[in-house]
Amino acid sequence: MSLLVVGINHKSAPVEVREKLAFSPANIPNALALHREKFPSSEVAILSTCNRVEMYTSTPTADVTAFNGNSISPEQLIDFLSEFHKLEKEKFASHVYCYQDVEAVNHLFFVTSSLDSMVVGESQILSQVKEAYLIASAAETAGKVLNRLFQKAINVAKEIHTNSMIGKGKVSVSSVAVEFAEKIFQDFSNKTALIIGAGEMCELVLKQLVEQGMATIVMANRSFDRAQALANEYGGKAIKYDLLTDYLPHADIVISSTAAPHYVIHPEYVAHAIKARRGNPIFMIDIAVPRDIDPEVGKIDNVYLYNIDDLQSVVNKNIDERAKEMEKCKAIIDKEVNEFMGWLEEIKIGPVIQKLREHFHAIGKEELDRLRPKLKEVKGDDWEQVVYTMERTLNKLLHEPAKVGKEEAKNGSAYRYAETIRKLFGIHHNEEGRSNS
Repeated sequence: MSLLVVGINHKSAPVEVREKLAFSPANIPNALALHREKFPSSEVAILSTCNRVEMYTSTPTADVTAFNGNSISPEQLIDFLSEFHKLEKEKFASHVYCYQDVEAVNHLFFVTSSLDSMVVGESQILSQVKEAYLIASAAETAGKVLNRLFQKAINVAKEIHTNSMIGKGKVSVSSVAVEFAEKIFQDFSNKTALIIGAGEMCELVLKQLVEQGMATIVMANRSFDRAQALANEYGGKAIKYDLLTDYLPHADIVISSTAAPHYVIHPEYVAHAIKARRGNPIFMIDIAVPRDIDPEVGKIDNVYLYNIDDLQSVVNKNIDERAKEMEKCKAIIDKEVNEFMGWLEEIKIGPVIQKLREHFHAIGKEELDRLRPKLKEVKGDDWEQVVYTMERTLNKLLHEPAKVGKEEAKNGSAYRYAETIRKLFGIHHNEEGRSNS
């Protein structure tokens, strides 16, 4: 068996390339069916997310089983992607990576465990790998090898997330900001967020607040049209920028990220708001550079003020913690990769051992056929005993070669052992012994 993965991801290709090669859930079955038509002896699965597009294949090979199997080349998979998406190879081939055999196994385990993700430790990729596997299973393009490979990858990911801290701690400024807010309010279902500015960072925080159930969103921006557009997208309300101070008393959470060269929120504004709120706290996040909120605001009772450096320090700490966990995760993956490759090598050696058995028993039958006329007086049960003794002797002789073959396979020496067996006993390649795995 030869394993191959060909793909692109967020590290190898920009989004304008990835989106052209992306598969929708609806067209993956069509792609799998077309691949099976082109390469009937190959297993295949397709993983397509916003950050990666990868094709995993397993094909019989001539190097170990030696039954005229033909492995698929990376170039053939690149051609397949080009034809399916009607995209010239020159527009994406330079971004493609490929891994074979042990490197392919290692890559899938890293991907499924989210060690290759844009945000290391995130959990979404595991469900995406499961979905890719289920689609391939339903299309009957995942056979013995890919079934085992993907099931193993899913189990490895679960083990890593259970036995390491790789997924603990937020690793983006926006997610840390929301995490801080959750510590103060616990529940956003009756809270109001005032968003000052309409840039990318504000939108990231806004999106996460909405996902966590923020009840009311109020947008303020110098460009009212931009504030209105963002408010409409997230079910909020836009206000004129000069009404900002009027809305401060209604805000439980304030997120500010403008391009202003000076403070836009001053202590007196916030002191007035706290008084109007009768002491109810305000959580304020200043993610602007230069800062939007006067640092003196943080000295007011019941005001929780954090700036970009406060958030980034937490992000950096969490990233450092995840980096420490990486070595533990790699050790788990190394062990599981070795175990899987041992199993795969056993599959490779199996047909050779079977041919050796057939070879020995064919010789035994020839000798029995030659002996039978000479032992006319040996009949019935007596002759059956002779046949049984011959077969039992052959099986005893074959036991040790089979045992050693499995051990050699686990050590990655299947090819060398298979070639030695062939040379010693004159076993030749032929169609009849082709593996159906």
